Amino acid sequence: HGDHVGWNTRMENGRWVPTFPKARYLFSKKEYTYWSEVHQKTPLAQITDSVLPIIEANRAELVTSDHELNDHIRLTPSPGHTPDHFSVCAGKGGDKAVFTGDLIHSPLQARYPELVMRVDTDREQGVRTRRAFFERYCDTDTLCCTMHFPSPSVGYIKRWDNGFKLEYLS
Repeated sequence: HGDHVGWNTRMENGRWVPTFPKARYLFSKKEYTYWSEVHQKTPLAQITDSVLPIIEANRAELVTSDHELNDHIRLTPSPGHTPDHFSVCAGKGGDKAVFTGDLIHSPLQARYPELVMRVDTDREQGVRTRRAFFERYCDTDTLCCTMHFPSPSVGYIKRWDNGFKLEYLS
């Protein structure tokens, strides 16, 4: 997503190049197609400077949102914010940590999963996905690493009344 790709590239001799030229950059194939179509209609700076240079350098690997990198890291679908949004799970033999990406933008969405972002592409799907995510990880030992919560932005999902909350690490 546009707010998470800024370090993909760096300016070198007047052109954008991959920050890590030997790295593989995993993109959801469906997300890449979606954003490419949006970019064709209305060019987006973050696609031009942070995504296309990765494609042009042949460093992108287009994957499905349930892709497994290895025994320790896998992607898990979490659609709603965008059509093929995924979260990243880490841990061998079970989820020890999950990185939410844009699944949850505010602590309020834990308490009230039905709250949506104006820019969500499928709000109803986002609500279902958030609720399922909270139910899945509530009261487990899986560390939840959020991208948009204030610091500290990691903790454990706990039930709170008829909703949920993130119990922050101290």
